[in-house]
Amino acid sequence: MILGMFLGILTNVSFAQNFDDFTLDKEVSIFIKEHFEGLRDFNLGIKCPYEENQWYLDSLEYSPWFVGDFNKDNISDLFITGREKKDQTHYVVFGKDELDDVAAFELLQLLPPRKLGDLVIPFVEETKQRLYIVFKQFKTKTTTIVRDGQEVRLPKTYKDYYKMGLMKKDTLVYQFGNFIEYNASPDPRVIKFIQMHMFCQFGGCPDFRMKVSSDGQMLLHNIKNTDEEIGKYTSICEPETLDQLLAMANYLPLSKKLEKFGEDSADKTVTMIVEYEDGSYKSWYDYEQGAKLGMTLLYELMIKAKQSADWELHSGE
Repeated sequence: MILGMFLGILTNVSFAQNFDDFTLDKEVSIFIKEHFEGLRDFNLGIKCPYEENQWYLDSLEYSPWFVGDFNKDNISDLFITGREKKDQTHYVVFGKDELDDVAAFELLQLLPPRKLGDLVIPFVEETKQRLYIVFKQFKTKTTTIVRDGQEVRLPKTYKDYYKMGLMKKDTLVYQFGNFIEYNASPDPRVIKFIQMHMFCQFGGCPDFRMKVSSDGQMLLHNIKNTDEEIGKYTSICEPETLDQLLAMANYLPLSKKLEKFGEDSADKTVTMIVEYEDGSYKSWYDYEQGAKLGMTLLYELMIKAKQSADWELHSGE
């Protein structure tokens, strides 16, 4: 699973679009096709496996688009969901100042965390504080297992009338410059350091370990297959990046001292340790690098810190 990426920024926009003026699906579709060449095959709406699934959407008066301020810049943005070939895809188009005829629209694709069902339906939930994008994953077919001598139909939430049952719900919020899993209770502990080890279990890719302390001190150990020389290096993390790293590490919804994500037979691996001033810690193994959207963003911030630093050969042990 890969975190949503900015897919395209147009430079030939001749007028600003006020998303609040949209009233019809057709208007949204025309805007998308006119402004984003890569979405010419995008068809607004959700294609359900069964007619009964559509009855569920109809009962909610479901809309495949929503206008609201997701990134809290006081400018309306546009969320859309639709079909591209055989895939259901989801995007946010960030709005811009109506008086700005030069700046481009930014398009961000959203990829929900690990897929479980065969029908993913996004919803937008609105509170006084912010907007949330909730991906509900449904299964449209049932399976039967035997448990304690009794047949059990799965999923247990399956509704025969709509031919669907809820498997999983993921709530995303715009934080740290992207959409990540919402955490209502970030960790309040004071971080001492964050350490990341990236490597491939079967070799080939860069193998390095990097530690960032809360005072900005960084230690990099290039182990093998790195662009830089093998060895240990020191540097200072940029203050803005450091603040983001510390906040992001505490925002991740992790509760165990050690967690594992993915199959340990995978090649690409990330191990992380977040140690706190009181001596406690949390750590995880992430096989295939991307168990959660927030984790992926944290890795990207660590890489950003690594790439922007001026490294000096470490003289100590």
